[in-house]
Amino acid sequence: MTSYPTLLWMSGCYKEALHNMVRRYESPEEHAFFPDRLTKRDNSLSELDYPDLLSAGPASVLNWNPILLEKYLDVIVPAVCNGGDDEQYGSSCLADIAVLQALSKRVHFGKFVAESKYQSNPEGFQKLVDANDADGVMELLTNAKVEEQVLTRARLKATTYGREPMLSSLPSIGSNEDDNSTSIIAAAAAAAVVAAVEAVKSDSASRKLGKVDPSIIESIYRQLIIPMTKDIEVAYLFLRCGKEPPPEYSSDRMSIDVTSL
Repeated sequence: MTSYPTLLWMSGCYKEALHNMVRRYESPEEHAFFPDRLTKRDNSLSELDYPDLLSAGPASVLNWNPILLEKYLDVIVPAVCNGGDDEQYGSSCLADIAVLQALSKRVHFGKFVAESKYQSNPEGFQKLVDANDADGVMELLTNAKVEEQVLTRARLKATTYGREPMLSSLPSIGSNEDDNSTSIIAAAAAAAVVAAVEAVKSDSASRKLGKVDPSIIESIYRQLIIPMTKDIEVAYLFLRCGKEPPPEYSSDRMSIDVTSL
């Protein structure tokens, strides 16, 4: 694993300590990357009362941030960033923290998804866990159709991100506000259609139109985000059913390792 970059580690610790003081990590949706560095919160703010949506016990406190941080530094950043040094260390560090916190929230939603799936079929998951059948648990919780929809949406959003609007299609501003509004909406719709068409292309020309390569963003979801979310679901369901998850479903690894995209 890549050792923590000093600036990222320091900034992350201080930011999480501040967020902890205003109760961020009392939310079951939020997980600290450096929990051992969190300062003890004072009593100036009362504790927040969240509904009990997760099973009590070790399943509810699973934290997959160690492996998420490792894969972010070693796999995601090299895939989306150009080489070199632009000397924007502070800005880059703050951007890294924002992305890491967003990704953490995304993958840890797996605990809520796992609880919902358990509630819909407790006998089926209990039987598989009792048999130590992690592959069976993974198969039972997988919804391939939904995963493909997520991948398509991620690629489409990446295709439109950072692109210039179709200015040539926009009308000149005149006195008729209704006509202008209709034309602008039509032009925006046309731009969205063009982006959708280009999202399914794989040629290099379409990849150069935006700030990021849509296929890379899709790969991040396909090879890292979705599998990591499902690893959390498997671990949660094992603990929910009263057993320790297999070693490959620990928070410091992926069940199927990914070293590059």
